Amino acid sequence: MDEDLQDLNPVVRGLRTICRCNNIKFRTIEKAIREGCVTIAAIAARTTATTGHCGGTCTPTIHDMIDEITAERWMRSPADETHRDLAQADLNELPEGHRLPGR
Repeated sequence: MDEDLQDLNPVVRGLRTICRCNNIKFRTIEKAIREGCVTIAAIAARTTATTGHCGGTCTPTIHDMIDEITAERWMRSPADETHRDLAQADLNELPEGHRLPGR
């Protein structure tokens, strides 16, 4: 993700506009990702990001967001072995471009 976004206070970062054509904020896309939208198509359907007249110039930033947020989600290892197994299975379901290196 852009380093300037990573260094911002989370509240300020949430207010940053990611998709300028449709005025979609970071927090809207972040929420969609945390609720299971882990592809550009799913995020576009949920938020309209990437569907503007520009042709999706925000797509690379959204790809970075997906990578970062899904990595955060799976790095928090649950204590329960079953949850860990389910988390790994879900991680394996991610599209090729969204997998962590070495997985």
